[in-house]
Amino acid sequence: SIKPKSNGSFLDSMVKLFDEERKLEKELHIDHPGSKNLIRPEYVTWLLDRLADYDAVITVDTGMNVSWTSHFLNNNSGKRALIGSFNHGSMANAMPQAIGCQLAAPNRQVIGFCGDGGLMMLLGDLMTIVQYKLPIKLIVMDNRALGMVKLEMEAAGIPDWQTDLLNPDFAALAKVMGFATAETVDDPAEVENAMKRILSSDGAALLSIKTDPNALSMPPKTSLKQAAGFGEAMIKLLAIGRGKEMIEAIKSAL
Repeated sequence: SIKPKSNGSFLDSMVKLFDEERKLEKELHIDHPGSKNLIRPEYVTWLLDRLADYDAVITVDTGMNVSWTSHFLNNNSGKRALIGSFNHGSMANAMPQAIGCQLAAPNRQVIGFCGDGGLMMLLGDLMTIVQYKLPIKLIVMDNRALGMVKLEMEAAGIPDWQTDLLNPDFAALAKVMGFATAETVDDPAEVENAMKRILSSDGAALLSIKTDPNALSMPPKTSLKQAAGFGEAMIKLLAIGRGKEMIEAIKSAL
């Protein structure tokens, strides 16, 4: 049999550490939502956590979106569901998972938290959402890049190559395909109200947000090898004439 412990010092210390980390994250990210076309993804995810229904089903694309949701999405109600391709790691899972979830739970709010790379792989499924009249809400992190691949290359000391994306206007595409509501936001001051409109709208809705492609997703523990690799990648960018990109990456990291 398991004997109950009366000493709660370890739990208290962990709760204190958690609160301190949350405070630090707010100071670093939430109080600095970014600038035009460079909206901080941390801020977007924090807003989604605040504005989504207490029992929402949120599907998340593989890549940077998983990192942002693990940091800033809470399940305080115990009724929210977070679904992704966490073990398999396949791309473009958020939208098809949202379709299945909405069909299975027609009365719950279902939100697909999509990366631009993931959405581009399955654009045709926007028509599936319209055809079956599913009131899915898609939040698209449009950072014009394959963010996780870019970061992994930099951590390995390799300047990113072929990770940039030339994206269409996702909101315009959604409207042409029959979405009831679709918007694009490039100003951090407009994100909250736009997200409120999208999440409270009737029918299918899409919000495309221009986020910062250089936002760093930090692991729980950063190794010296990863830090050295990032520095090496920045030096190589300068050496091959991509100094402007190097400056932007360093500014975003700072």
